[in-house]
Amino acid sequence: MKPNGIPPALLEKYLSGECTDAEKAIVEAWYASLQGEPRYLDHLPDAEQEEIRHAAFGNIRQELNMVEERPVKRLPWHWLAGIAASILVALGIFLAGNLKTVRLPEVTIKGLGTDPSKALPVTTFKNTGRQIVRHQLPDGSVVSMHPNAVIEYHTAFATNKRFVIFSGEGFFDVKKDKTRPFNIKSGEMIIRVLGTSFNVKAIESQKKFQVDVVTGSVQVTAAGETFDRQEVILKPQQQALFELDSKRLISKTSPLQAKKEIYEPVTIVFEETPLNKVIEQLEKRFNVSISLANPALARCGLTANFESQAFPGILEILCTSLEVSYTISDNNIIINGEPCE
Repeated sequence: MKPNGIPPALLEKYLSGECTDAEKAIVEAWYASLQGEPRYLDHLPDAEQEEIRHAAFGNIRQELNMVEERPVKRLPWHWLAGIAASILVALGIFLAGNLKTVRLPEVTIKGLGTDPSKALPVTTFKNTGRQIVRHQLPDGSVVSMHPNAVIEYHTAFATNKRFVIFSGEGFFDVKKDKTRPFNIKSGEMIIRVLGTSFNVKAIESQKKFQVDVVTGSVQVTAAGETFDRQEVILKPQQQALFELDSKRLISKTSPLQAKKEIYEPVTIVFEETPLNKVIEQLEKRFNVSISLANPALARCGLTANFESQAFPGILEILCTSLEVSYTISDNNIIINGEPCE
């Protein structure tokens, strides 16, 4: 028997974590009915089966090739075939449109979550490139991830909390939601917020984790050497340091520096300014070192008004305007491209 249909808008809300409890119950009941017919495609004529498979995977390929560095999803065949076919038959060709909810260069689906009430896959994203990548989470929060940073989370957050596992360095701009605290686990350190912006540096090889708050407040906890719970509350311009060997968690005021960290916003204006002069201004404002792979790029002119922008955003607009690219290692940036005419 053919399963009952379900409105596409409701399924999209479920996939993005925006459903009410009642709506979730409807979607999960519908999905259970689909699972009750795991060989649903076999009920269709051969020509229709082939048409559905061709359309589903054709649309997936089209979505993956539309934009540079689109997501790569590795899904078990039986899961993808069953879900894709069921959604296509019940809703029309709807699956491809939902691929747009993940805007990442490399994403893999690892398996189902541990909470049986959710039964949602886990997304793991690693920034394998050499640029800072803006990664959007299911609730609309954004993480600007440095190369080699890794984040893991359920494809839709729970109704009472938001939880991610993170390693590496990244700047979190968390969407406010008083009903769902945002929790980040980095090794033995837990960061808890409601809505704020802060930088996390959790690189195992450096033996020290660091959290720096830009806006709002952040709670950082960690287990001590004797497994006692340590906790600090951070306000803007404060930082927490967690030493991996001694298990010591401390907080302090961020040290005053002549130059800003790359995640701190500045306001700066350029009017047909040669790129070499732009670089001089940026190096004066931020704790970075910028070089040109092609010295002839220095003559390119930039006109832009950056208001309360952090360095990654400025660099992204600069590269787009001048049709160049960049690579970053620690705070060293190399700009690559052809000279301007």
